[in-house]
Amino acid sequence: MATVPTRSGAPTPAQDGLVAALGRLARLELELGAAELRRLARAAGVAAAAAALGGVTLVAALVVLLAAALAPLVGARGAHLALAGGAALVPAVAALAWGVGRLRALGRPRLTLTSVEETWRWLGAQLRSRLTLR
Repeated sequence: MATVPTRSGAPTPAQDGLVAALGRLARLELELGAAELRRLARAAGVAAAAAALGGVTLVAALVVLLAAALAPLVGARGAHLALAGGAALVPAVAALAWGVGRLRALGRPRLTLTSVEETWRWLGAQLRSRLTLR
């Protein structure tokens, strides 16, 4: 059986435990950050799509309402155009307002930032307790 030579400056088991725990925590922090960023990106994508669809529908509704307003000038009836434009205007404004409101309310990845702060506090406590044991 072969033995592995050790260095004179090899970490003690207690230090190795701290390093291993810190490595696991760092990996978990990265996974949490990636998951939260995916969630934020998905929410931003849905909100941006709703706002874009609302904006396009708003422009179309305004064009139809403009056609309804100009219809009597050319001797055409525009009641159906006014009804269609007005019916499209309400959900368009609602979708645009909802999408913009959601985009403005997204904020930053709070769970990840809170977890990183807790990890730093834990690491500080671990280092202080190691220093007082020596």
